[in-house]
Amino acid sequence: MHKISRDKFIYLTFLAASAVLFFFYSTVLLAPNDFLFDDGGDGIKNYYTYLYHAKYGENFTEFTGMNYPYFEHIVYTDAHPFLSWTIHLLGLENYGIGIMNILMLLSYPIGAIFLFKLLRHFGVSNWWSLGAAVTIIFLSPQVYRMLGHYSMAYVFAVPIMWWLLVKCQTIKKFNYWNFIIAGYILIFFFTHPYLGMILTSFGFAYWIVRAIINRNEIKSSLLKILAQAILPIVLFQGLVFLTDTHENRLSNPAGFFDYYASWKSLLVAHDGPLAHLAIRMKINIGNWESWSYIGFSTIIFLIVIGVYQFKNRKEFNLKAVIANEIIIYLIAAYLILMFAFCFPLKFDWMRWVTDLFGPLKQFRVLGRFTWIFYYVITISAVVGLYRLSLKHKRINLLFILGLIFTTLEFAPVHSMLSRDIIRGKNAFKTEYVAPELKEVIDYVEAAKFDAIIFLPFQHMSSENIMLLGDEEANKDAFLLSYHTGIPLLNSVSSRMSLTESIDFNNYFSPGFMEKMLTYDLPKDAKIGIVKRNGVLDPQEMKMIWEMTDLYENDQYLIVDFDQNHWNSPRRFNEIVEKNKNATIQLKEEWRSDTSDVWFYTANYDTCSPPPSEYPSFYGQSSYYGKKNGWNSILTLNSHQIQPGNYVVRFWYDLLVDRPDVSAVVQETQNDTTVWLNNFLVSQSTVIVDKWCMVELEFEVSDKMQTLDILLTGNGNMQPFHIDELMIKESPGPAIFKTVRRDKREFIVYDNYWIDANSFKSQESRAK
Repeated sequence: MHKISRDKFIYLTFLAASAVLFFFYSTVLLAPNDFLFDDGGDGIKNYYTYLYHAKYGENFTEFTGMNYPYFEHIVYTDAHPFLSWTIHLLGLENYGIGIMNILMLLSYPIGAIFLFKLLRHFGVSNWWSLGAAVTIIFLSPQVYRMLGHYSMAYVFAVPIMWWLLVKCQTIKKFNYWNFIIAGYILIFFFTHPYLGMILTSFGFAYWIVRAIINRNEIKSSLLKILAQAILPIVLFQGLVFLTDTHENRLSNPAGFFDYYASWKSLLVAHDGPLAHLAIRMKINIGNWESWSYIGFSTIIFLIVIGVYQFKNRKEFNLKAVIANEIIIYLIAAYLILMFAFCFPLKFDWMRWVTDLFGPLKQFRVLGRFTWIFYYVITISAVVGLYRLSLKHKRINLLFILGLIFTTLEFAPVHSMLSRDIIRGKNAFKTEYVAPELKEVIDYVEAAKFDAIIFLPFQHMSSENIMLLGDEEANKDAFLLSYHTGIPLLNSVSSRMSLTESIDFNNYFSPGFMEKMLTYDLPKDAKIGIVKRNGVLDPQEMKMIWEMTDLYENDQYLIVDFDQNHWNSPRRFNEIVEKNKNATIQLKEEWRSDTSDVWFYTANYDTCSPPPSEYPSFYGQSSYYGKKNGWNSILTLNSHQIQPGNYVVRFWYDLLVDRPDVSAVVQETQNDTTVWLNNFLVSQSTVIVDKWCMVELEFEVSDKMQTLDILLTGNGNMQPFHIDELMIKESPGPAIFKTVRRDKREFIVYDNYWIDANSFKSQESRAK
């Protein structure tokens, strides 16, 4: 009879959570395949990678929709590898959007069931467990992931993991539950590696704490860590290692010291009735990535429990409390919380640890690890309050009020989400494709291109070097690629090969620079350019002007791309001739065809400390600074530079730390500053041996007092290096010099460093 009663309440919990879900999301639930929860940014990209792999994937690990001709490993594309391959095997790719949408939404009632099971396991009554499970799951901090980070939106992930740990713990011997947990974690590694690591950290921390508290369980706990934590990591990393053919991936992604959580992100409301308090009190709760608000009711429950324990402190038995099962989970969750807080690693005196143990920095958004603590602390608060209610019946009223207030806190979030996620129609269905884009799709299909360059062009992100493109163009590129099955040279992925990224950025360099990507493209590949109306940079415009138009409508232009014409030695040969004709000696070994040239250079060869500590682009040393606030790398006064048009070019080291800074030319006029130009360093398209060139044109006014070349710092205090700075008139006579660098000869043309043996590989290829 008891089992029947328990099952009945499990069904009731599912129905109650489903009713709440239907109240907010009925439109999507009735037509899940008709909507894109987010049809821009990461959202459209994550739908595309998932659906393209499901429809066109030839194997589990290689994604062939982007980054042509190299393609990409599936793990780095956020393509839901496990789900997309399952959809592929079942032939359900036409319903892939609806399946993923339904899974994200159904994760709420599924998660509620397992929270109910956990509460019942800890002795909470059926009705209390039902009410708490539903409200806790709908206040989940993962809720915002439905707006783009779909593979991390499954709110049942942590509750099921906790329930599996409980099942494993109740059987003292090493048993099959260990391998069920390992399989469960592995599935989430191939859903999103972050979720896999979050779940792994939960199991690892729990068994470590349990082994410390119960010394007689050390051996069994270590075996469980081996099976539940080490095994899935080894299997996941091993498969990626064996199947990833892309070299030189970023090992130090941004975010470790930027997106960690704090007590404010747990205790201060960001939505609901109390959200205005944070605004009025000017409380900074941090980036939304770190939000994990536990709810005002949970805070009150914990205060009540704490007051009761303090009043009855004479009865407090520390050993008994520590040995309590839920306390062990709390300690484990707290340890993970400290990692989510980046404590103590965030302090300058501890940052050496992250440098010593490089893999730590792979966790770029530590705030996500607070999800463990959210579920453990909310469940623990309910368990503790329920035990008090057995002694004090008035606690039941407090619990009911808590459920009501929690509902008031989660309702605004889901109301907002329910409106937002139905704005985008599923354009992966032909009937929802815009007419102009449908015309392009039909033409491209008929043309039988092997690959597409979509302009404005986007290629990201090695985080060291990237091309940002345009959001609307990216959306159209993904839709075009999906509907035609034709891969893109464009790409949006994470931790891409730096070598490949450099080749793509250099592909948009000036015509006299050799495009090494050409030699990796199939020689006979038929490539089409599709341009969407919008602003293009000069090299993208040249790419259009120099090719043959094929088709045009009001919104798009299709061009036949000739890769050999784009990588022609003609302009390089012109530079070679100009270099030969530059016979008039200027200062510092520079030459020109005229003596009437003004330019300013700084080679930083006299910088200290010793040159061995400074990587240099050329010469003995380079300029050294730390990313913090504004870094002035050069200041000139009105006597040093006259009013007129100029260009500044200098070289930035890509390998010391990410070039996540902007270069700025700033003029001071009457003690006020004016920006003359700025440039994001990571978007450089001229890269030589892991150094990128920064170029800014600017006009000096007759009101100028001082001129500053600045680098904006991101505050992480990491070093940066620049070298070989030049300012010259623009337009103005070209200046040249010929130098040897690392046993290679370079023609230096207006501070462009051009390999003197450029295009020899093209000649070899032709032969």
